[in-house]
Amino acid sequence: MKIFTPLIFIALIVLSPVISAQDIHFSMFYSSPLTLNPALTGANEGTYRAAAIYRNQWRSVSTPYNTFAGSFDIKLLEDKLKNDIFGVGALIQSDQSGDGKLTSTSAMLSAAFHKGLDKNHKHFLGIGAQFAFTQNSLKWQQLAFPDQFSGTDFNLTQSNGENISKPTINFFDMNAGLLEQSTFNDIVSNMIGFSVYHLVEPKESFLGQNVKLSNRFAVHDGLRIKAAQNFYVCPNFIYQYQNKAQEVNLGSSFEYHIPGAKTETIASIGGWYRIGDAAIITAGMEYYKVRLMFAYDINTSSLKPATNDRGAFELSIIYTGIIKTKSLNYPILVPCPMM
Repeated sequence: MKIFTPLIFIALIVLSPVISAQDIHFSMFYSSPLTLNPALTGANEGTYRAAAIYRNQWRSVSTPYNTFAGSFDIKLLEDKLKNDIFGVGALIQSDQSGDGKLTSTSAMLSAAFHKGLDKNHKHFLGIGAQFAFTQNSLKWQQLAFPDQFSGTDFNLTQSNGENISKPTINFFDMNAGLLEQSTFNDIVSNMIGFSVYHLVEPKESFLGQNVKLSNRFAVHDGLRIKAAQNFYVCPNFIYQYQNKAQEVNLGSSFEYHIPGAKTETIASIGGWYRIGDAAIITAGMEYYKVRLMFAYDINTSSLKPATNDRGAFELSIIYTGIIKTKSLNYPILVPCPMM
């Protein structure tokens, strides 16, 4: 019975006509800029940026959930835009629940425009949009349902009693976001953003029901404070709301810029708390514009006894490249952990 309990749980969530799905999330939300906010497209220190992040969750409970996102964004028209920035990008994300019974894959194109509010490139106001195509698939033959329970075991060869008409569903979607960046002085800078996902509220149901994917709203903010020579404190947070589900994740990273290195080398550690869910520790290193980050979730929710405190781990990599042009209109602000 214990073996099939997770399967029943997944089936009830996936197939219930009155329950809407919740979006994927990353503990290192700042390490996946184009899933954090469409307006972050083109908002980087260089000309282009490539990022990838992988999350593995609940390995101690059952077959782990695996989530991946990879993105690329680049600035365009740098020679023509004096104080402004225009960026375009692409994003692919995939999520597998358990052993792949429920799989969601999305491909997105994004664009953003950042208006320079001063000639020194210290204040920017940006707006961005994403257009997405998503495919969800379900291996429902491998799920166990109440109608298949014999009293002592499950017989998957019996009819499950469900009218599953579409093992695969596809839909188009749209997201949008706002972003404000300010470098106040050599000590303090700030980035704040707001984004809305699933603007068209697409239908997603394997039973042919009129079930819509609810809007998701996100607010994020990050400070960068130079606390001492070569040492930065970078507190940030994200708040998300979707279909009565809320997430608050707040904490800080601490970055040390190693002096004397031939190229800029940064070591970082950090800690966050996702309220009611998990404590998060992070560590990372940047060298030659390549930043590697690792995070580990320590479960603090009601699932703690089943997980033995183990929640998830994440790995991310970001590379920021520079293509020299006549006019480099790079925003000065990059709150750490660096995006």
